[in-house]
Amino acid sequence: MKTFTTLLLVLMLAFVISAHKVKKHHRHQHGNFGKMMDIIHTQNKIMEHFLHKGGYGFGFGQPNIRQYTWNNMNSNTNIGKLRSFQFRKKKSHTALKLTWSGSLRSLTNGRCARWYFTLNGRECSSPGKVEMVVYSHPRNAGLVQHSFTGACQGIPAGKVSIGFHVGKCAGQSSTQNAYTGWNSRSQIFVEELIIGLGN
Repeated sequence: MKTFTTLLLVLMLAFVISAHKVKKHHRHQHGNFGKMMDIIHTQNKIMEHFLHKGGYGFGFGQPNIRQYTWNNMNSNTNIGKLRSFQFRKKKSHTALKLTWSGSLRSLTNGRCARWYFTLNGRECSSPGKVEMVVYSHPRNAGLVQHSFTGACQGIPAGKVSIGFHVGKCAGQSSTQNAYTGWNSRSQIFVEELIIGLGN
């Protein structure tokens, strides 16, 4: 946050200095249009540096988002890792937003299945797990398109190993008849962004 505040102050100072130069130039050399345009060009280059070179981790620049897709995943795994991949995180103080979209099912009556993400081998602890559970009873045993999302903070910059898993729900001792990605396209989105935590 200190770095971000410093960048804003530097940017504001640069604009004040540029505006002062333009005003002074207007007052003393109104006819020299070329010099005034040079000042405006310098001001624009400063803006470009902070918007693009500064990086998305400071709230500016190009977003860091990736989409991972699989056609017909067709996994009947009940407990275990379904997919894994790597994402390059640009900044240390940002969060990762994780989103799953695809067909899921828990078939065993009176049981539930849990789908969740891990980052570098562990589930998120800040602010909490990124997960979804599907409880099964006779009226909802079919394969249904599901989507869930969540964000995780405290992940260092660099390569992040992301896993997508299925397993038992909390408090249940037996396995369930889970199915993931039947005869359709499954997608996972990962986005790096700055977020705040609500009360």
